[in-house]
Amino acid sequence: MTNLLRSFVALALAAAAPAASAGGFSTANVQLIQGYGFDNVYVPSLAEQDVTTLTFNHFAAFQGGDSFFFADLTRTQDDVTDVYAEWHPRLFVNQLLGQNEPLLGVIKNYGPAFEANLGNDFYAYLAGFGVDFALPGPYVLGCNVFYRYDKFADHQWQLSPFWTVPFNLGKVPFLFAGFVDLNGTKVAGQDELEIWAQPQLMVDALAPFGGTPGKFFVGTELYYHKLAEEQTTVPQLLVQWTVF
Repeated sequence: MTNLLRSFVALALAAAAPAASAGGFSTANVQLIQGYGFDNVYVPSLAEQDVTTLTFNHFAAFQGGDSFFFADLTRTQDDVTDVYAEWHPRLFVNQLLGQNEPLLGVIKNYGPAFEANLGNDFYAYLAGFGVDFALPGPYVLGCNVFYRYDKFADHQWQLSPFWTVPFNLGKVPFLFAGFVDLNGTKVAGQDELEIWAQPQLMVDALAPFGGTPGKFFVGTELYYHKLAEEQTTVPQLLVQWTVF
């Protein structure tokens, strides 16, 4: 792990501190994900490979904003390893101004949003504007719009909707969560639309048997990447342990 990546890990963990002092919220989980038959020509480590991914996720909400961080540690069947991380801090103008009513009746939070993506031989830096929509808890729906600068394409854009939808089938709790990233990029000098999506559907494996709800999930993640004429779609198996 590079010194720069360590710095982003430290920053993401430090973002949780205001949550405790301001009566906010902080949570972290670890996911183990197994995918078979990757064939992504634009990501050499995912070309005709089975891939195991260990992911650490951390989210903190505090008075005036929120922060999301994740790091992926991947290993392919050919023993190629990789590290990739993203940090997503946001500030909410409405909270800083003490505005409690939803804007236009539909927007719960709004304000500047930022993102840093770092991996082996890759970087992307983004800045823009983010919103959370006013939905009844515990549902989450939001969207960030960015200016994007990355290693392969200067001066691009990105649109990133995300969601979390808990629901029950009888007495069994489920969780449907994920994101879609749509961004402009260039391939062989030509402008292209790139799409990344990783929706997850998980079942709470302990709650139906009297265990602690929200602690241990099993389910599936769909890895989807489209760029130019190439498209990669891989269903994956996952387990998730909520640390706190």
